[in-house]
Amino acid sequence: MTNTKVLVHINEELNRAHRENLSQKVCKLVGVKSADLIDHCPHLMIVGYNPGKTKSLQVLNGVKNNGIHAQLISWL
Repeated sequence: MTNTKVLVHINEELNRAHRENLSQKVCKLVGVKSADLIDHCPHLMIVGYNPGKTKSLQVLNGVKNNGIHAQLISWL
């Protein structure tokens, strides 16, 4: 199955270290292939995942389960 990407908006102001830590945690979710930070837009993260193994809502909940307020913005 082809990987899908979603754009996640993070409400909090996170420093670089916290964002990298969050990215590493999201990458450990089942089916997630990548969680890329966007340096010039620190409130955004692009998460690549296998839709055969996980769903976009599970990706979003994986972000939120780290004490983060976030929304799915779009599919890429």
